[in-house]
Amino acid sequence: MRPCSVGCGIALISVLLFGRTARGENSFAGSAPVEVQMRGVNLHLDRSTVLEVNRLRGEMVPTRPDRPVTFDDANSFVTRIRAAEIGISLATISDLLNERAFGYPGAPLRNINLTAERGRIKQTGTMRKGIGIPFTVEGTLEPTETGQVRLRTDKISVAHVPVKGLLHLFGGNLSKLISFRENRGVTVEGDNVVLHPDRLLPPPRIEGKVTAVRIQGDRIVLSFYSGKVKELHPPYKTSSYIYHRGGVLRFGKLTMSDADLEIVSASKRTPFDFSLPEYNRQLTAGYSKNTPSHGLIVFMRDFVLLRPKPSHAASS
Repeated sequence: MRPCSVGCGIALISVLLFGRTARGENSFAGSAPVEVQMRGVNLHLDRSTVLEVNRLRGEMVPTRPDRPVTFDDANSFVTRIRAAEIGISLATISDLLNERAFGYPGAPLRNINLTAERGRIKQTGTMRKGIGIPFTVEGTLEPTETGQVRLRTDKISVAHVPVKGLLHLFGGNLSKLISFRENRGVTVEGDNVVLHPDRLLPPPRIEGKVTAVRIQGDRIVLSFYSGKVKELHPPYKTSSYIYHRGGVLRFGKLTMSDADLEIVSASKRTPFDFSLPEYNRQLTAGYSKNTPSHGLIVFMRDFVLLRPKPSHAASS
């Protein structure tokens, strides 16, 4: 296989890929999922949310019958996880709680921060009860029976005063102390806080059952499993990659039928740093190779190595 320039790569892709049909967008019938497999990838979902994907096997399922899986539209598909191990930093989870779960006017909690020590999670923040009152919740993490993540609390303090025993004495618990307007990724069951990754994370939405959770340094590591799956065998052998197989996949103005697309680091970094919102910049800075089976291997520059986007003021 001979490497080619970006321009040659675009021409090659044009041969391999097919655009919209003359009958129009609504004629699209390729609603079959795109099989996906990842190894050693730092996956940026937005400017502050990074998933450390040690391994993942699943499917990218279109959310509309008339549209394929599209990189440029994070709401065009759901990633259905069959088996995975994914790390998330506690700083990222803190940001998600502040910006997504409780990022609305009148939210009961704010200024949330998560830390870990000796296998335990400590959550601090401010509770809105007329005036802001500091609170602390401590406990251990475990998967729920339905595949969510539970913080099983054993210590609750409000204004630096332990209150868990006092709440129970008067027939109350944490759920009576904090009321939620809606489920935006967090619920309270009794004294326990439950995180729902499918609602807490930004799109593309994920579906999957968490079967194990552990604390590793300043991050938590989630294990997903919903039954044995067949491993995919990407054409380019490397320890860090994203591989798509089957179904219909669209990126930019191009549509790939019977997808056979592997994305890897051009610099062979591990983990491979990939940003879904900024994939086109990474693609433009890289190059591609065709395979004997008419698939495509794209060597992208790692997102962390890209030059920052020029500001409007600098570019004017």
